[in-house]
Amino acid sequence: MRHYYDHGLPFSEKLAKNIDAQIARIEGKKASLLIIDGGVGEGKTTLAIEVGDYINQKMYGRNIDFNKQIGMGGQDFLGKLRTCFQQKLPVILYDEAGDFNKRGALTRFNAMLNRTFETYRAFKIIVILILPSFNVLDNDIFDKKIPRFLIHCYARRANYGNFTVYSLKRMFYLRKKMKDLVVKPLAYKYERPNVHGHFLDLEPERSDELDAFSTKGKIKELKASEIKMEGLVGYEDMMSKMACSRSKIMAGIRAMKIKPEKYIQRKAYYGKDTIDILIDHFDRVEAELPDKLRARKKGGRPKHNPPKY
Repeated sequence: MRHYYDHGLPFSEKLAKNIDAQIARIEGKKASLLIIDGGVGEGKTTLAIEVGDYINQKMYGRNIDFNKQIGMGGQDFLGKLRTCFQQKLPVILYDEAGDFNKRGALTRFNAMLNRTFETYRAFKIIVILILPSFNVLDNDIFDKKIPRFLIHCYARRANYGNFTVYSLKRMFYLRKKMKDLVVKPLAYKYERPNVHGHFLDLEPERSDELDAFSTKGKIKELKASEIKMEGLVGYEDMMSKMACSRSKIMAGIRAMKIKPEKYIQRKAYYGKDTIDILIDHFDRVEAELPDKLRARKKGGRPKHNPPKY
């Protein structure tokens, strides 16, 4: 089975020319965002890895490191973006990893992208987004001309996939057409692409490596779903909702003798009523403190009665 075309690449040569233009762009200290979208099973991640490897090979001399250069979800992406900057890695991939199933996730995702490109545009990193549909991105990102082109994957076959490439200008027309259509994916049939192309499967070793990495990410996602479905809370949830330190929460749990409901990957998770129990406990402790000590904890002065004359 072939994994490279005669020109030595796993995808059509015309796509390589578009990518080269983006490499030149970030070397000129301008932001560059590439988007790869398409339905489930159309090869988005396969092509994203091939594009990422191409960029990394040209600028860094080796294929991308999955553990450093693929962010599975928003938080993972931001952490690895810092790693890429610190280690001078030229490309990072973002896989939405179920992020958009959460309420408000799209708003947070778009806000994150805006902040990211305001901060990192001079750091010579190409960002590749892997999305079900590029239309989830908000207008602000397009108005700033951050996305440079879209690769749309479709009609995947047993050993190869197909793609079309759309410039930023044509993405605007696609978005307008999607707004007008009930069946939004039909927009790709109405707007003429800049490039048609094909891509081959990953080499077996690379494919196995990706499967192992993806499985690890999916297990993490299943773990998060399990926690959410059962209404469990961990220390991070309690710290966020109660605005207090981990040590204070642990002390409260010990004082109230609260037992974890479940351990998942060696982390303790508690029942959803734990936060209410701890808040009541901390309120009682606060109420029992002397006025002078309570005032000091709140950063003020103790109350005192004025002298009587």
